[in-house]
Amino acid sequence: MKPKSKSLAYVLSLSLISTIIPGSSFALTARAGSSAPGAAAEPAQQPGAAESLKQGRALLKRGKADLALARLQNALNLFKQAGSPKGVAAANDALGDLYLRQGQYAVAVKYYQDAHDAFGQAAGSQSGVETVLGMPDNEYNAKLMLAKVGEANYRAGKVSEASAAYSQMQVVKPDPSKLTGGVVPKKPSVGSLLGGGGLGGLRPSVPSGGADTAIAAAGAIKGAIELYRQSILYSTHEIGVGRIDYYNGNYDGSRTHFEAALSTAGMPIIGKFGQSRRVRAAARTSLGDIALQQNRPKDAVKFYTEAVKGAREDKRLDLMWPAQRGLGKARWMQAALDKDPKKSLKGREEAVASYREALATIETIRQGSLRADESRTTFLATTKDVYDETSNNLAEMALIVAPTPGAPLEGQALTYAAEAFKVVEQGRARSLLDMLGESGADITAGVPPELLKRKQDNLDRQQEIAQQLTGVAVAEGEEKPDTNKLEAELETLSVEYDNIENQIRAASPRYASLTAPQPLTLAEVQQKVLDDKTALLEYSLGEQGSYMWAVTPASVALFKLPARSAVDGQAQALRAQLIPPKLQRRIAGIDVAEATRGLSLTTDPTAAGPAAAFSTASNALYKTVVEPAAKIVGDKRLLVVADGALNYVPFEALVTSTGPTDYPSLAYLIKTNEVVYAPSASVIAVIRQGYTKPTGKSLLVVADPVFTATDPRAKGAGAAASTQASADTRGLSLSSAVTDVAAPAGATAPATGLQLARLNGTRVEAQQIAQLTRTSGGTADVWLDLEANEAKVTAADMKKYRAVHIATHGLLNTERPQFTGVVLSLVGNKTGDGFVRTDEIFNLNLGSPLVMLSACETGLGKEKRGEGVIGLTRAFMYAGAPTVGVSLWSVADKSTADLMTDFYKRLLASPDASPTASMRAAQIAMIDGKKYALPFYWAPFVLVGEWR
Repeated sequence: MKPKSKSLAYVLSLSLISTIIPGSSFALTARAGSSAPGAAAEPAQQPGAAESLKQGRALLKRGKADLALARLQNALNLFKQAGSPKGVAAANDALGDLYLRQGQYAVAVKYYQDAHDAFGQAAGSQSGVETVLGMPDNEYNAKLMLAKVGEANYRAGKVSEASAAYSQMQVVKPDPSKLTGGVVPKKPSVGSLLGGGGLGGLRPSVPSGGADTAIAAAGAIKGAIELYRQSILYSTHEIGVGRIDYYNGNYDGSRTHFEAALSTAGMPIIGKFGQSRRVRAAARTSLGDIALQQNRPKDAVKFYTEAVKGAREDKRLDLMWPAQRGLGKARWMQAALDKDPKKSLKGREEAVASYREALATIETIRQGSLRADESRTTFLATTKDVYDETSNNLAEMALIVAPTPGAPLEGQALTYAAEAFKVVEQGRARSLLDMLGESGADITAGVPPELLKRKQDNLDRQQEIAQQLTGVAVAEGEEKPDTNKLEAELETLSVEYDNIENQIRAASPRYASLTAPQPLTLAEVQQKVLDDKTALLEYSLGEQGSYMWAVTPASVALFKLPARSAVDGQAQALRAQLIPPKLQRRIAGIDVAEATRGLSLTTDPTAAGPAAAFSTASNALYKTVVEPAAKIVGDKRLLVVADGALNYVPFEALVTSTGPTDYPSLAYLIKTNEVVYAPSASVIAVIRQGYTKPTGKSLLVVADPVFTATDPRAKGAGAAASTQASADTRGLSLSSAVTDVAAPAGATAPATGLQLARLNGTRVEAQQIAQLTRTSGGTADVWLDLEANEAKVTAADMKKYRAVHIATHGLLNTERPQFTGVVLSLVGNKTGDGFVRTDEIFNLNLGSPLVMLSACETGLGKEKRGEGVIGLTRAFMYAGAPTVGVSLWSVADKSTADLMTDFYKRLLASPDASPTASMRAAQIAMIDGKKYALPFYWAPFVLVGEWR
């Protein structure tokens, strides 16, 4: 605490004013270190609370949500014990931010609401200085918490709840002409008006000297604070409510709110605030979006152009790309209305040019930037929209100028199609980077330790500055550095961070291939990826129409398919026929099976429904997504780069023609074509860099882990903490992830979490594979029971193995990427939680083996558009695996053991045997054997990656 002898003027000079990022962090004026006589002092904070809060925030910034949770919970408990409402509010806010990042919006709302209530409690005991000088910190922050509640509910799709939260804010439109305290503006700037150095460009209208000076200073600060806070609250409210009206289709109401935000952001004094620049760009861009919805493309172009100009002047790329994307969309609409074909094509060219600028801006934005997520909370578009719309428009232009539909492309048509293809590949790379960012992946394999340390130190300092600029402050008595200096340091750190990243990429090509991917051009794919026996089918599903590229080394064809909803619907209809009804459930629009591999299933060929019904559904999807290119692909191997629900369909099981109605006799695509999958075409080229095909006969088999402390095999081992889910850790525990994947739709897990069932069949499978390997002259290491643990897998050098076979539960969840991975032994772990997540897989020391995930639901889970499939397989590929096998639904024990045994028998028969050819032969043999001819038994396993 500062000595009480400090003057009132000095006390006032310590007041903090910071900018706000809507939906992210918020400003809080730190209470000065002394209080006025008679003021109610806040109880002293227990040592450790503020430090725990600081550490928790830093860990959250690094993506270490599980570690951050412990620190933040500790801070919350200590603040409660100390009786510090402001501290309790700050900790609750940080916990809300944590769960917001996890996609647990309902939990985030709870913490934000608790923070709001704590600020209300703090308001009742705030210091006399705060009250007399008109600095209602706690009331202000309470309203900002309501904005966060609104944002979290909006993200969760609870629009009415979001609207209710915004309505409680009770905002007042700011008016610079009514500044209190007798303040006269004197060419104020953001730094001078709100910097930590005191009064800056605001001067009191009273003489200087003594008490009068202190009073005048108080009036100046009061006026500045009131105006700034009013503008923050007002703009946050108007933008939030405007987005809700837009969502509800109330475009007139939405326009009113965005216009109000825009007009306020241009007022004297207010217009100089850094936050006002964001509001102006967001409002203009959103007004352009509204104009498009109301078929006013000319007006939309005007708004977007102004938004681009403002963002460029402010050097804010994060404000620029949504407006550039809007320009592209508006110009495309204008071109579509033009009846002159030449003028229409020219207009489309101009539209695509704007889209190109938007993509260039997105690619330039630094990864890990403190501003990276701002667009999500302010603008109506996402970066994914830009890639989708750009590629679709270019593909449409290719078809417009193509002389013959379905024929190989050439000339300008080929140029458009090639550019569209590259944008699709860019979009896939960007989706992976976004997923890694959401999961907090820390990629360290192959990166020099000293560079990692410099990178972490840099991020830690960025986090400290961000907290000073935009965060809740609970510490008292420390003078605020000048905000201009902080922002200058932040810019310097950002540049240094880029330099460190470049050094890391130069030192580790693998790291560079992941974090700064360079998608191949269409010509490069033809030269470096495909061979004479392989054809590429790559898909991009869009809202208005979808596209398929059919590529061979000698030709390129482009086909327009139905809209995403239609293709997804056909894929889901096929899955309904592939999987027995009792195993089906619906998650995020995709039918998937429950994660219980060991179910006792009948082998009756009609168990999953009549073969005729399956054949009809399968053939319908084949006609849509393969048949248009049938003449081009012939009997070649198919390299499939899927999109949307196509990620969950084994193309091998597509029926190419109607005919016989018994399962063994159906005309499956697998009978004429070998099929392999890839996250993107460019990935295959990355895999082949420095890749040497393993030819030995050494296998590692990891199977039948121990999941519960009640398992007899766990005697004396002790339960892992991860098997328990308390109310505090709900949403971060493994049991929560298990509930997501394993519980029937609409079910709620018990408080202690849903236990994973033992997979007895995996033990038999492991023993059979090991025996087969040894019989063929190879060696097999088998890790079962407690040996099938995370520590052993993550520490092992696997370079000697030709294949690594993991038979256990697998979870995949892109809504909460931290729960994507495979589950090993959950008991007896001295380190780790037993769950090998995607970010941990990236850092495995694999070598170049085939990785076969003979696990239930390793291929799906809560999915959006298949990014999880891409993420999991890409993680193993980054770690060294050229080919990864995953399952697309919960599999049956006996049939899976038989299929895997036959697969390895064929793979080990020859050093030149390829995984894809071996799997195809094993699957055809299972069809011919009739007992397991249902695709449910033989089709769930697909191979992703290299086929050679």
